[in-house]
Amino acid sequence: MQHSLKLEVTPDMIERYNRPGPRYTSYPTVPVWEFGEFADDYTASLQIEGRNEKPISLYVHIPFCQQLCTFCGCNKYITKNQEIVEKYLYALEKEIAGVAERLGQRKKIAEIHFGGGTPTFLNPEQLRRVVSMIKSNFDTIENGEWAFEANPSVTNFEQMEVLYELGFRRVSFGVQDMDPAIQRAINRNQTLEQSWKTIKTARGLGYKSINLDLVYGLPLQTQSGFRKTLEEVNKMRPDRLAVYSFAYLPGMFKTHKRAIKAKDLPNPKEKINILTETINFFLEAGYVMIGMDHYALPE
Repeated sequence: MQHSLKLEVTPDMIERYNRPGPRYTSYPTVPVWEFGEFADDYTASLQIEGRNEKPISLYVHIPFCQQLCTFCGCNKYITKNQEIVEKYLYALEKEIAGVAERLGQRKKIAEIHFGGGTPTFLNPEQLRRVVSMIKSNFDTIENGEWAFEANPSVTNFEQMEVLYELGFRRVSFGVQDMDPAIQRAINRNQTLEQSWKTIKTARGLGYKSINLDLVYGLPLQTQSGFRKTLEEVNKMRPDRLAVYSFAYLPGMFKTHKRAIKAKDLPNPKEKINILTETINFFLEAGYVMIGMDHYALPE
C-alpha cells in the first residue's frame, strides 16, 4: 500500500523548534522522578502490582559489550572478563527471586525483553540460565511476546538458535548506519554482509518479527549518505524499524566529549532534512509510522 502523505519542514519551523527534548522511553521522564526511600517505595509498588491479576512484562538488562560505541547513552559495561559476567548473573538471579517474592504471588509473564548493552554478549549456556531463572520464579503464558536486542557483528547462529528454542520470536538488530565511515566515527565494526547474514539467519530460524535500529544525527552523516542506508534497509524489508535521533550530551557522557566533535555533527537543518526524508521514504515504501520514531509493515 502506498502512502501519499509528505512531511515538509520550513526554515522557520527549524528555528522555532530546535530545542533539546526527552526521548519517550519512559513516562514521566527521568528528570522528574522522585526516588525518596527507593527500596521501600519499590517494594510497595511491587506489592501493589502483585495484587493485580493481569500478566506482567519483564525486562532483563544485560549491560556487557565487547567495545564501546561512542554514540551510546545506554547503561553498559565494556569487558571481556567472564568472571565479571558470572558475578552479574549471580546477582541477577538473586534480584529475579527477590522481585518474585515481593510480588506476593507467582505471577504470569506476557512479555519478556532482553536489552543492553548486548544481550548476545552471553553465550548459549548463559542465555539458557537467565531464562531458567525467570521460569523458576514466574509462569509464562502461551504465545507471549519474547524479544531480544542483538549486535549483528557479535551474534552467531548458536545464540540465535538457542534463543528461538527458548521461546523468543522477536529480535531487534542495532544497525545505526550502513556507511563504513559513519561506523568508524562511532567506533563500530559492523559490515553490510554481517547485517544481511544475521537477518537471513533470523528468518531461516523462524523469527516472526525482525526490527532494525537506525540513528540519525551521527557524526559525518549527510542526507545523501543516509539515503543509501535507507535504500539498503528497504531491500532487507524488516518487519519494524526504529529510527532514533542522536542526542549529543558531552556534559553527561564522557565518550561524547572525548570521541565526538560537535563540528562533525549535522547542523539542525541537515538533521531535520534527514528525518523528513526518512519519514517520507518509509511511508512511500509501504511502512506505517508509529509514534515519533517507529515504523512497521502492515500485518
